[in-house]
Amino acid sequence: MNSEDAKKLSLPDLLARLGHSPVKVTKGGLELWYQSPFREETTASFHTSFLGGKWIWNDFADRGGTVVDFAMRYANVTTVREALAFLDCHPVSRVKEQRHPENTPDLFSFQQQHREAVENFSADRQLELISAHPITSPAILFYLTQERYIPAELAKQYLLEVRYRNLAVGKPFYGFGMLNESGGYEVRVALPTSKFKSAILARDISVVPGTNPIRQSVCLFEGMTDFLSLLVMQGKKQLPEDAIIMHSLSSHARTVAYLKAHPYPEIKTYLDNNPAGQKGTEQLKAELGPAVVSYSDTFAPHVDLNDALQAMHRKRGNRTL
Repeated sequence: MNSEDAKKLSLPDLLARLGHSPVKVTKGGLELWYQSPFREETTASFHTSFLGGKWIWNDFADRGGTVVDFAMRYANVTTVREALAFLDCHPVSRVKEQRHPENTPDLFSFQQQHREAVENFSADRQLELISAHPITSPAILFYLTQERYIPAELAKQYLLEVRYRNLAVGKPFYGFGMLNESGGYEVRVALPTSKFKSAILARDISVVPGTNPIRQSVCLFEGMTDFLSLLVMQGKKQLPEDAIIMHSLSSHARTVAYLKAHPYPEIKTYLDNNPAGQKGTEQLKAELGPAVVSYSDTFAPHVDLNDALQAMHRKRGNRTL
């Protein structure tokens, strides 16, 4: 790698690999602020910006420059050759490999996440599970708490950090997810600009038992954040009813099969207030009868429960101005 190649490296990726996470993301992901990696501080004074096709940095108490300049400063070396050797030891992605570098808040593989919404599990997606463990990623927690308004404690109670490899490109990725009934993982990326979601190992619904031992009703949700949003809005850590998360409307047949095998006197649906969600609700009513009761009007005119939760937070914020 020469100096020109090095200048095309992703500085946010490098900072993440060195253990530094942003405390603020601005300008649609084009500018990220950090506590300085060069000293201890409580107020972020270091920022990196994507300008002219490359990442540059500036530190108010120090200096700035390109990725090469950062490597020299961070590694405390005086020559470009030494800086390149340092970068070779900390491999990260290049800007030219990043499809939308302006859309990333953090971390080494987010820039390369697919941008399409994936509704049907397909084995040919070639996603290989690396690990699934409690959430520790600052980027995931930042997204869930700041973009989705899901408290970290609640997110950690129900969600996992899922790391996987796309075998088609040979690169690792990660997101937040939930174990499903088939032992697979439903995963989605923690980016406000992306709707990427998929299944790893197998696609299926997830079932969360309620606190009431008498199974009188069940709540049905399209997605993970819908389920968590209802908990937040009701001020609960658990629902008294069982909960089913479909993860995708394409899981309709599997959902119906489960509900027929586990009959509930009442099925409360919280599907989206859009044509697809309304159609899904009507199909459930047609196949399961009067037990199906739609609760989608409780969060109208918002499309889904998380949209309603975000609106609640914006309204509270305006009241404090």
